[in-house]
Amino acid sequence: MDESDRSPTRAQLLDAWLDDLQVLVGRLEQDGLPDGFPFDYSPESLSALERFVLDEGADPWFRRAATGYAGEILMDVCGGRWDVDPDSGEPVVRPDPALALEPLHVGVLIDVALAEQSGEVFAREREALADAVAALRRTDPEYRPVKERSPLDPIGPQPEDPWLTRWLDDRQSAFPAWAAETGAPGGAGAWDFGPGSLDLLDRVLRARYPTEAAFDADPDAPFRAGAVWYLGEVVRRHRDSVWLYWAVEPGAPRGSHHHPDNPWSGIPFTHQPHKRRARAVDPADVLRNALHFGPGYPLRRALDGFH
Repeated sequence: MDESDRSPTRAQLLDAWLDDLQVLVGRLEQDGLPDGFPFDYSPESLSALERFVLDEGADPWFRRAATGYAGEILMDVCGGRWDVDPDSGEPVVRPDPALALEPLHVGVLIDVALAEQSGEVFAREREALADAVAALRRTDPEYRPVKERSPLDPIGPQPEDPWLTRWLDDRQSAFPAWAAETGAPGGAGAWDFGPGSLDLLDRVLRARYPTEAAFDADPDAPFRAGAVWYLGEVVRRHRDSVWLYWAVEPGAPRGSHHHPDNPWSGIPFTHQPHKRRARAVDPADVLRNALHFGPGYPLRRALDGFH
């Protein structure tokens, strides 16, 4: 049999689902739901999702994306992990084994909601899971459902990196000279790390680098390193973020933070590792884009898109 004729294995289907999950749910938030939708993984948003499904229906793409979002909310109650049904190939939630519950077919739950038209199917399922957890805790008060990490969970605290520590110390030490070298009106006091100071950085950046190519041709310049650090510091201070650095490791598993193909490896960037709806910012890329797109792409955009 030709290799291309083989059906994907259950493990391959699960890997594909987990690989797609962030993109699916991200697109659901951006394009699939109306403005003002409470996209916060709360029980209220689960009910709102069902109301939207009843109003608008669920085509195959939406059904799959909504499966991801609703499944994550339900696992906040029952723990567990994602799996794939061996017969249908559809993603399912397997609650924490301690609960001894059957796999939850979230896509089928959407079908039931459409058939029933009560607007209560999702909430009812969540309540049933909560009841199962409460029943187990009556015999084991210390019990808490355990959820395996999914691509939609916060990445959590990251280990300190020696390279990043040195880089941040160097940038902090070099900042007074960097600020003076920019020749900005108001001197060093103009660089107060406030959001408004990004307009000043914007002007200084464009005066220094007339084109994106000029910026890319100057990778090791002290001015560029200082601009990257300053922009990242404004984001860190005003958008509940931290600096991260994932060193490139040639032997790291594909999909890991340190794999060479990960665009976030090998660069200093800001992140919100404690948030599910985190936003990461590559300050160097923001500076590059400002030059690429011109004055219509102000550096203040780096502060947009946070939740």
